[in-house]
Amino acid sequence: YVRITRGCNKFCSFCVVPFTRGPEVHRDPQAILDEVKKLADAGALEVTLLGQTINHYVHGETSFAQLLKRVHDEVPQLPRLRFLTSHPRDFTDEALDVMASSSRMSGFLHVPAQSGSDRILKMMNRGYTTEQYLSLIERARKRMPDLAIVGDMIVGYPTETDEDFADHLQLLRE
Repeated sequence: YVRITRGCNKFCSFCVVPFTRGPEVHRDPQAILDEVKKLADAGALEVTLLGQTINHYVHGETSFAQLLKRVHDEVPQLPRLRFLTSHPRDFTDEALDVMASSSRMSGFLHVPAQSGSDRILKMMNRGYTTEQYLSLIERARKRMPDLAIVGDMIVGYPTETDEDFADHLQLLRE
């Protein structure tokens, strides 16, 4: 496990991370590459890049997609690379393209929906709608049809109605 970012700037209403870990701090890309190379050279078969909102990573002019590509291309002795956790509103097509074109990238995407109800998502301060979430899933599946998608859902959120819960189930079905 290699942490590339620490903290969070999102302030979702249910989360303590911005208060306990502070604002986002992104590590230097070269330091990340050096750590991944060291692990691969020591025999690691898989490295997982970590961050609360990993796809929000930016350091200088290096975006998350660029970092992912560099790690994949510059550490060819590493058999498998994955990352988590992604935030739906920050996932770019550039990052999806890197995933799809990188042979040693795990076919796995952890992207929490948290709710299938737009009303609840707004109360959670998530910054996206179910339509935007599903658009991300569609964009990802178009590039990687066999992609495994994993996420988190919070049910029983304050004021959640039966209709909100039905929306959760509908999102899961889709």
